[in-house]
Amino acid sequence: MLCLEGDWEDSLESRLSVESALRLLERAGWIRLVHRDVGTFAELAHYVDRWLDGELEGYDFAYLGFHGTVNTLYIGGREVPLAEFAGLVEGRCANKVLYFASCKVLASSDETLMNFCKRTGARAVAGYTRNVDFVETAAFELLMVSDLTHSTNMKSAYYRLRREYPELTKKLGFRMAHWQWASERSIATAALDN
Repeated sequence: MLCLEGDWEDSLESRLSVESALRLLERAGWIRLVHRDVGTFAELAHYVDRWLDGELEGYDFAYLGFHGTVNTLYIGGREVPLAEFAGLVEGRCANKVLYFASCKVLASSDETLMNFCKRTGARAVAGYTRNVDFVETAAFELLMVSDLTHSTNMKSAYYRLRREYPELTKKLGFRMAHWQWASERSIATAALDN
């Protein structure tokens, strides 16, 4: 797994990071992990290019940990719409799962998410449709990441996660999509009302 993580707090002294939770999965043998701190869009582009140009063979899951809102990531104080991110990785994400660990990014329309997958070639996108709590998402991500990194059918994986962790998936507004399918739009609609 490649984890690209932005700053969660403004203070330079902040040590808030998902890295230690992901290292737990690595130590348990569930994943291999490369973690990089990303403070600017240029850094994001640099690491994404290295990943997609083959430097990390077999790393097919990207954890993109940034602040966000509907259809948009915030990277180094800059708004990056999903369409712009899709342009950065266009056609290069075959067999890759892109997980947006960001508030509300997947509260986008079904068409937007499916087109994102078509444009990028991504096997699936996953993320949240609501504003989420850091600790709750980290707990869910331990379960979700270990499942998705070993799943062959993303639609089945989504429904399995919803069945096994109904309270967390609903509270977080967990959503997934691939080029032919997007999970229930009602989750995103409810998130936009909150």
